[in-house]
Amino acid sequence: MLGTRGVLAVVAGVVMIIAIPVLRSGRRSTGLWLLTIAFFIATLWSALSLAWTRDHSGMLSFQSYFMLATTAVAGTIYYGMLAREVSAEH
Repeated sequence: MLGTRGVLAVVAGVVMIIAIPVLRSGRRSTGLWLLTIAFFIATLWSALSLAWTRDHSGMLSFQSYFMLATTAVAGTIYYGMLAREVSAEH
């Protein structure tokens, strides 16, 4: 059975996959907002993973999940700022 973390991982991946063709189709603002949402969902997944590894052992260590979380937060900020900039141009 797929848990909350699994659902978040799948949703983040699907939104990222959808964002790529949207960006390539010329709808840059929409694609960047989709990437921002996807990285935000990835941040939520990472936060749940960090909490989960405190009580359980897993394939990745706490430090690995922490690095994934910082990367997801950085992606959220980066694509969010790009999306705001592109939206302001229109």
